[in-house]
Amino acid sequence: MTGDDTEGVVDLARRACAEQNLDASGLRLIRHYSNAVIAVPAENAVARVATGPHDREQVRRSVRITRWLVEHGYPSVAPLPGVEPVAVGPEATVSFWRYLPQPDPAADFDSADLARLLAVLHELTPSTLDVARWQPLVSLEEALRRDSTLDVLSSAERHWLLDRVEEVRANLEGREWPLGEGLVHGDAWLGNIMAGPDGPVLGDWDRVVHGPREIDLVPTWHATRRYGRGSGWTERFITVYGHDLARSPVYEDLMTMRDLAQLPGPLRRAPHSPAHERALRQRLGSLMVADTRSSWIAL
Repeated sequence: MTGDDTEGVVDLARRACAEQNLDASGLRLIRHYSNAVIAVPAENAVARVATGPHDREQVRRSVRITRWLVEHGYPSVAPLPGVEPVAVGPEATVSFWRYLPQPDPAADFDSADLARLLAVLHELTPSTLDVARWQPLVSLEEALRRDSTLDVLSSAERHWLLDRVEEVRANLEGREWPLGEGLVHGDAWLGNIMAGPDGPVLGDWDRVVHGPREIDLVPTWHATRRYGRGSGWTERFITVYGHDLARSPVYEDLMTMRDLAQLPGPLRRAPHSPAHERALRQRLGSLMVADTRSSWIAL
């Protein structure tokens, strides 16, 4: 892909539409961060383009799991009926979802809305589903092992990050999890809430796994530390969900993990986007000097 790579991801969506006999007229990029989201207006749908090779089975799994969630009444985005994810080229995987029109101005969701969605999710026990086991920082490790990372990272920086991934995994392995384990979203932050016809719904299930429920809480606390949310942000979450993550014995390890988990998106897009490169340099710079408190540019 060249330039800002918009044309490239739209072309991937177009090829996937042809594979599934969907009308690709009027394709329009909605947003592009770790994955690209493209409107498919003729089908009242959106296409999500994942470009990591490790994502292929996870995307298929996310479609199966969200179908189960919707069938059981959970407020989730819904896959397009009868349409399976499409492998396009050696790495890209495209999935199709029902389009949810969003209000303008956008709905003003809060940490309490996220807490309600997670409280319900964490009570579900989909024992018949094939759910992958959680492993920390898979997306970052995959991104770092791409040759293209040498366009934006030095060899020393890449090796430093790979060592940090292993260190975090070692610190989290075998720990006790007060909230237990179950179905977790895997990237539960406010930006993945959308307005549905009956209230907030949770989207972007690409990281859904079976694992410790605390990993769905850490984005809320991390947003307070790195993205300027006040203390009321976590307090409102606690009031609804009933658990204060900051009191957990794994709190700082989870916050370190979330710091690192904020790198793959800007890392993938930095070669084409100065804004993402600036965010990457800021985040990586603070991590390499063990700065755990400074605020970061939000993308």
